[in-house]
Amino acid sequence: MPRSIDVILKNFAVDCVKPGDKIILTGALIVVPEASKMIKPGFKVFTEKQTMNSRNEGLNSVKGLAELGVKELSYKLSLLSQSIYIRKTLEIPKIMDTKTSLDQNIFNSLSHDQQTVYLRIRNFVENNCNFDELSKLVAPHIYGMEEIKKGILLQLVGGTHKTAKGSKLRGDLNVCLVGDPGTSKSNFLKWINKFIPESVYSCGKTASGAGLTAAVTKDPDTGEFTIEAGALMLADNSICCLDEFDKMNEIDVIAIHEAMEQQTISINKAGIHATLNARTSILAACNPKFGR
Repeated sequence: MPRSIDVILKNFAVDCVKPGDKIILTGALIVVPEASKMIKPGFKVFTEKQTMNSRNEGLNSVKGLAELGVKELSYKLSLLSQSIYIRKTLEIPKIMDTKTSLDQNIFNSLSHDQQTVYLRIRNFVENNCNFDELSKLVAPHIYGMEEIKKGILLQLVGGTHKTAKGSKLRGDLNVCLVGDPGTSKSNFLKWINKFIPESVYSCGKTASGAGLTAAVTKDPDTGEFTIEAGALMLADNSICCLDEFDKMNEIDVIAIHEAMEQQTISINKAGIHATLNARTSILAACNPKFGR
């Protein structure tokens, strides 16, 4: 089972998604020749003299198809997409009102477990929807740490983006959790990564500046340089969780300063000059400098 597959889009489906989007594709699996191996130069043609047979003495001969530079065609599996659907994971559904007939029909179509969950959520929203109660729902498997849960809840909600005198003020919050080992810092990060589908989890000890921001790679099919999105770009309009933040190199930390403050990533490599959006909130975790 391949971990990745090439998708062929046509007409209006081209350029309708961006890196990090969750999509549902409908199409047909096809087999196409692998162009990257076809355009590579073949083997050189070597000649040798025939000395064993006097009739062919002095003549050049070619041995085998490989000596002619002819290679066997290799194929790869691709998906020819007919339709594409972008999943909106952050949509907030309208609360159903069981008094109307239409919503009553929808409510009756749910299973018993779904009706129970819906009634519990509705009862909570109507009676106990306050800041203290909501903060207890953040990582409920972790006991205590109310202040940390409130800070993460505020980061999930976010602020308001403002524009004052031509300058943009970001509304996303960046949070850093500092604590000794064994204080559930990584558990908070992994809960956020599981709770928000579009979030990205990365370990600062093994991450690089290009892996967090963006990298310029060479396309094996066309030979042109393209931009490969990093963790901050994939977490656009979401949260990027960085564990072991204190283990990162100083150069890699400097690379994410622009994304944390300006929420953009500037690329100037291999003749590519671009400014990409990185509207993400960073939730980092690190150990204290003189901790145990």
